[in-house]
Amino acid sequence: MSSTLDPEDDYYDQLADVLKTQRTATQNAFRRKGERPNDFPPRTQVVNEFMMAALSNKMRKDMMQTTVIGSPYAPSVTSFKDLKKVMLKDLAVETNHRGSYLLLRFICPAMRMTAVMNIAEDEAGTVMPFALYFQDPESIRAAESILKEKGVIILKEPYFKVGTNGQYAVRVDQPTDIIWLSEDDPRVPTKWRTTSASAQNTAEYWKKKGNNLVSAGKLFDAIEMYLRALRSSPNQEEEEILHNNKALANLRIEAFDSALDDVSFIANPQDRSEKGLYRGGLALYGLRRFKEALEMMQILVRKYPESAPGKSELHRTRLRVAEQESGIYDFKALYKATKLRPPLMDNASYSGPIEVQSSPGRGRGVFTTKPVKAGELLLCEKAFSYCFAAPPKEMERALSKGISHISVLIDVPGNRTTVGTHADLIRDVSNKLARNPTLGSSFGDLAHGKYQGVACASVDGSPVVDTFLVADTIHINCFGCPLTSRDMLDDPELYRASKYKVVKQHKTSKLQTTGIWTLASYINHSCNPTTERSFIGDLQIVRAARDMRENTELSYEYIKRVEEMDKKLSNGWGFLCDCALCVDERESSSSLKVQRRKLIKDFSAPNTSNKKKKEIIKEFNKTFQHPSSEVPRIELWDLHFSLVKDLAKRGEGEKVVEQVIAAFHSIGFLLKGGQVLPSRPSTIVVKRWGYPHQGATSAWLTLRNVYLSYGMDELAEQAKEFARITWMLQVGEDTTFVYDNPPKE
Repeated sequence: MSSTLDPEDDYYDQLADVLKTQRTATQNAFRRKGERPNDFPPRTQVVNEFMMAALSNKMRKDMMQTTVIGSPYAPSVTSFKDLKKVMLKDLAVETNHRGSYLLLRFICPAMRMTAVMNIAEDEAGTVMPFALYFQDPESIRAAESILKEKGVIILKEPYFKVGTNGQYAVRVDQPTDIIWLSEDDPRVPTKWRTTSASAQNTAEYWKKKGNNLVSAGKLFDAIEMYLRALRSSPNQEEEEILHNNKALANLRIEAFDSALDDVSFIANPQDRSEKGLYRGGLALYGLRRFKEALEMMQILVRKYPESAPGKSELHRTRLRVAEQESGIYDFKALYKATKLRPPLMDNASYSGPIEVQSSPGRGRGVFTTKPVKAGELLLCEKAFSYCFAAPPKEMERALSKGISHISVLIDVPGNRTTVGTHADLIRDVSNKLARNPTLGSSFGDLAHGKYQGVACASVDGSPVVDTFLVADTIHINCFGCPLTSRDMLDDPELYRASKYKVVKQHKTSKLQTTGIWTLASYINHSCNPTTERSFIGDLQIVRAARDMRENTELSYEYIKRVEEMDKKLSNGWGFLCDCALCVDERESSSSLKVQRRKLIKDFSAPNTSNKKKKEIIKEFNKTFQHPSSEVPRIELWDLHFSLVKDLAKRGEGEKVVEQVIAAFHSIGFLLKGGQVLPSRPSTIVVKRWGYPHQGATSAWLTLRNVYLSYGMDELAEQAKEFARITWMLQVGEDTTFVYDNPPKE
């Protein structure tokens, strides 16, 4: 879930007012539901106001975009032949006109605000503002190439609304409700036809126009030209070339399903041209069907052994299949790839010994299929969709078309405001599903809120995507993530003054980037999780945080524990956590909570002696009914390490060890051995792993350094290995694990 605003957030009051205004406007509009207006402004006024707005819009710079989600309505799933044509004057306010369609032409150059906007007219000459939402950004596709001046569309089952300014408009939140008509479509009225519509040109003529448009980067227009060529009676050789050329354009707009359909014009891959095989392999690669892509590239290289692109793609695809099967990744290369903008990793997903099952009381969850050890890789998943928001300074220099701008999403039905890249994620997923319907089931199976809507389907041979259902699903399943978890690690113990020096680590500011990981979305929340997740670019890495038996449910923290945890989880995901920590929180009396806060305050008071601090820790433990193995005392970690810091300064190694081990016990670990006194054990064993605290790596390395100072090299190596495991839990890998003190350059 993106950042839903809290009262303490910047702009909260301002955006809360915007939400209130939108809710009031929606309520006022719905009081007019079903009303047929008779006060449409004249054509000249509508056009002039639009042109003035477009001019003003061009002068607006650096303004945060705001997307408003209004009352949801399902997309049209009715065949066009079963719909009846209506005119703009027939529309009723705040009504989804089921069983009807509009035939419209756009009469101005389009402009882009949050929506792509234009003025539409019907055959009677009535004009109306027209707003189309969730379209590719301007850097990908210009607004004027979407709602083209003189372009004609059919809008199935239109929605007519009144805006906050009282202006009437046709609003399209469901882009798949539009049937885009080509110039030569017989449904275009004679009076709207252009001169080129009736031009009897050859397939070669339209192909060259398409090729020129590809060279100019106008890919959607190029596809239309190739379709026009295919309707111009090409011979079989020309037809294959046209399909291959259209496949290239489809690949570049990431319409992989269509690209695959194009090359499949030649049904048998063995009979395809070099371009047909190559582009078919790329389409399968884009759909993440790597084994099929590998087969295609192998055919290509066997048939065309001199194909350098084929050999290169064959090698790349073999790497993906190996990752998919082994879970072995080149993490140094991954970190290097995070410099890309956006940082989309060219890697396959790996799913380890896990499966999705029914989880009593939770819907579905992810479970182990065999025993696993702490640190074991369970999942390394590439995002289904990922919207990267660069820091402001980097955004100014960015040339990439794939970087998202932070925006505001006003969800009127949900009564919430979200800041981040949430709106871009809705757009990206909706477009991905529309262009690649075969991906529909992986996303459509995810949990969503109360809105039922329409699952991805097809009508009249065209895909149907329910944008409101996409938005509802994203709200439940998306997460904010850093560029890399390694650079977000915030462990204050790493920077304390101590004779036992610890490891210097990386840190950067958090970004408001969001993504959807479909398999990881089935992992349920727990405040005392069985796994830890981390990120490198758009890869999410999930590792076991403890030893687990077969058929153990995986869990991780959706958010770290905060005050009003129940409210946070309920507002964000619609559930209450039933972990031992939350149950204890609910069962503890207000007076007991006050006592705990007072003890922590007394601990931190100036001039509190170490003896007194130890007594406070004992008193704090007494406020719990259950042992720390059942209810971890996460608050005690920092208290123990306050003592560690002081003891380390004094060089009291044996007491440092005592407090570090006590800190581990406070968060649910059960350790055997490891104490320096009274005996000098040769082993330290983790009998049970506890809460995966971010400071665990530092703690293990502190133990290692003390053991080395006492000449206990075997214990030091064991502590270093536990540090490596906890490092992997935090950052996903051990390639960057550093344990030398100070670190070697």
